[in-house]
Amino acid sequence: LKEIPKTMVVIGGGVIGLEMASVYQRLGTEVHVVEFADRICPFLDKEVTTTFQKVLTKQGLKFMTSTKLVSGKNNREKGVELVVENAKGQHNLKCDVVLLSVGRKPFTEGLDLSKAGLEANKFGKVEINNHWQTAKSHIYAIGDVVSGPMLAHKAEEEGIAAVEHLCGEGGHVNYGAIPGVIYSYPEVANVGLSEEELKEKG
Repeated sequence: LKEIPKTMVVIGGGVIGLEMASVYQRLGTEVHVVEFADRICPFLDKEVTTTFQKVLTKQGLKFMTSTKLVSGKNNREKGVELVVENAKGQHNLKCDVVLLSVGRKPFTEGLDLSKAGLEANKFGKVEINNHWQTAKSHIYAIGDVVSGPMLAHKAEEEGIAAVEHLCGEGGHVNYGAIPGVIYSYPEVANVGLSEEELKEKG
């Protein structure tokens, strides 16, 4: 963006959406966050997300949870018109800029998977076994093109483990100990399963 917008709607109350919402709010933009789930960052402990949202609300961010985007119209210099819907019905929102931040997907274009005798599944990911081997056992896949969090440090650990496996030394990644962080203000970090996930597992 060439200038700081006066108003912005962020679609998606996850990591990237909240990081950008937090930045622009501190730069003076009025920011609304629209989240489909009943709370922001549902992968975190409920207690953490509740406190996090209260802090961000106190800073000036506005939240609409349990809300979905129905439609939008880009009027270029005249801004964007959105229709969102929740239990109270449909609502119209107008803003200068919309940031669509509703998930990421693997980028395999240019890898020539078919030439290697491989293909991506319906989610665009390459299937692997427990040792990062693809359907062609001499080809390994790691990082953003396989299942799991799309984090550089997760990919790095998988790369090390895959090479260890190639060398006959086993190779292991403890996926339950991969940390995550939201670079908002304040920052929020997590590692392992959430309290709710642990309770579900007994």
